Amino acid sequence: MRFTLKSIAAFAAISILPTTAALAQSVANPISPTSALTGGAPTFTAPKTGSLKAAPELTVPASGGNFASTLETGAYNKVFQAQLGAGNVSNVGIVNGVGNNVGVLQAGNGLKSNVGLINTQGLNVGVIQPNGSAPVNVLIARLPGGGLLIAR
Repeated sequence: MRFTLKSIAAFAAISILPTTAALAQSVANPISPTSALTGGAPTFTAPKTGSLKAAPELTVPASGGNFASTLETGAYNKVFQAQLGAGNVSNVGIVNGVGNNVGVLQAGNGLKSNVGLINTQGLNVGVIQPNGSAPVNVLIARLPGGGLLIAR
């Protein structure tokens, strides 16, 4: 008996809900209410053009052509990247890290830096590149035996 009542209630609830096709139609192409329902003229207004913004990954880079990318997996990691100048590239990757802080400051033109932290915990890494400095490539990894690998 209880199963039958639950089945009837579920069927009634499903039959009241709009179908997915009707829901998709109403979301994709909103239909203005008729004057019979509202008692007057329809009040629907079209959305403003240009109100949607593209995702940052899809936008054109700034006029200076700087590029900064970050990959973070883990918890409580913080990355700050600042670039002054033109044509700078900065990549920071933290894999399985906890509580790491990485800061990159590039003040010049055509500077490149790559910082990778793997299985690290509580490290603070700062990279400061003035104009004309050599590329910075750093990999810091905590090895399974507890050792620390620092490759430049």
